[in-house]
Amino acid sequence: MPEPTTGAVVATAAAGVGLATLMPALDGNALFGAIIGAALIAMHQSDIKPWQRILGLLISACVGYVSASEIVTQTPITQTGPGGFVGAIIVVPLALKALELIQKTDFSGLVPAWFKRGGGE
Repeated sequence: MPEPTTGAVVATAAAGVGLATLMPALDGNALFGAIIGAALIAMHQSDIKPWQRILGLLISACVGYVSASEIVTQTPITQTGPGGFVGAIIVVPLALKALELIQKTDFSGLVPAWFKRGGGE
C-alpha cells in the first residue's frame, strides 16, 4: 500500500502541469521536468515527515524550474525539460551539502590573529 505522501506527490505534479497549461508565460517543459525531478527526490526520502517531504518537493520543483534555463545555456543539454529535471535533482542536494560543510567549518582559524578583537594590543 502506498504512503499518503505518494498520492500528494502525484496530485502536486498533476496540478503543476495543469497550471502550466493555463499560464502561457510559463515554460511547460521546464516545469514538467522540475516536477518530475522533485517528485523523484521526494519519493526517495523516506526518513522525513510527510510535510517535510511535500515542502522539499515544492522547493526542489521551484529551484529546478528557475535553474532550467541556466542549465541549458551552460551545459550540452538543449531543452528546458531535462534542464529542469537536472536542476531539481542536483541543485538542492548540492546546496544542502554546502550548508552542512559551512556549518562544520571553523572559520576562526582563517582570521589573522591581529584582526581578532583584543589581539595585538
